[in-house]
Amino acid sequence: MLQTIANTNVFHQAIPELPMGKYVHFVLSRQTDSYPLFQTDGELNLVRVSMGLQPEHQTPMTRIVLFKRKQTTPERLTGRELLRRHGVIAANKADEGAGKGKHCEYNSADFCKQCPDCILYGFAIGNQGSERSKILTDSAFSLTGYDESHQLATFNAPFETGTMSKGGEMKTSIGEQDHVLPQVFFPSVITLKDPTQAGFIYVLNNILRTKRYGAQNTRTGTVENAVLGIVFADGEIFSNLKLTQSVTDLLQQRSQFVSPLQAIHVHQAITDALPALLAQDRVVYELYNNEQLTSLLGEVDAIVSNQEKLASLIGFVSKDAFTYAEKFGVLSSQKKK
Repeated sequence: MLQTIANTNVFHQAIPELPMGKYVHFVLSRQTDSYPLFQTDGELNLVRVSMGLQPEHQTPMTRIVLFKRKQTTPERLTGRELLRRHGVIAANKADEGAGKGKHCEYNSADFCKQCPDCILYGFAIGNQGSERSKILTDSAFSLTGYDESHQLATFNAPFETGTMSKGGEMKTSIGEQDHVLPQVFFPSVITLKDPTQAGFIYVLNNILRTKRYGAQNTRTGTVENAVLGIVFADGEIFSNLKLTQSVTDLLQQRSQFVSPLQAIHVHQAITDALPALLAQDRVVYELYNNEQLTSLLGEVDAIVSNQEKLASLIGFVSKDAFTYAEKFGVLSSQKKK
């Protein structure tokens, strides 16, 4: 399917039962394009860490944290939309057997246990079984500090007249929420273990297609994901925090660590940081960046933006998932009973 990747040994022909030491890491920059709400219990998630890794940049600073589930859930839901559109999963039980696949309900006891979402991203249904996620994520950290990256905004819910009063009575639905500002960057690494080629494209497409994150994402929360490196390796690589601190070091050295950060500077710093960070990880790897990455992403774009090729991709990744579920997943244990 993909011609750009010369080493086809980085992919499995089928999803294996046990971990086989093949990893693909997507290195990206998440840039806010509006005022997202990355909150838990009504407040932004914050952490106090060192600014950079170099001794001269180890001043403590407060960074905004984008927790792992706030990253994976929107991307997972993007993939599930495609699966419903292509008849792999049904929106409700009444549609089962009508060319719309098996009913699969997210975050409930009604996971179908056999679609690409269930098998790749995992599920847990108490005593009904579980599937460990093959996608590894972690919290991401803002490059700039909290003081430069947030704004406290007042919200209200007016009457249809557009005012907060009606019949002489004032409405009480008014308050404040802490928003992340536009043009705040969260360097991030997403890892897919033991990928098939179809699974690789499916997960990458979910990342590229997802545009909104955080709470109230029907009204705000636009985020742009820029994939700046793809690493095929035989093990895990650096953390999101280490990547963020390394990029901070480079931006400081180049006198570019000035809020608001410029995307061109951030992207170049992430690209430049990759070789040195990978050299510290003691893994065998192949790095796709710059021209190689552009060619690979162009090939993926040609597949996922073409209706027939996308339908074929969804068919391949669904077959991989169902075969795994029947051989090694919850379906296999149900058969034995």
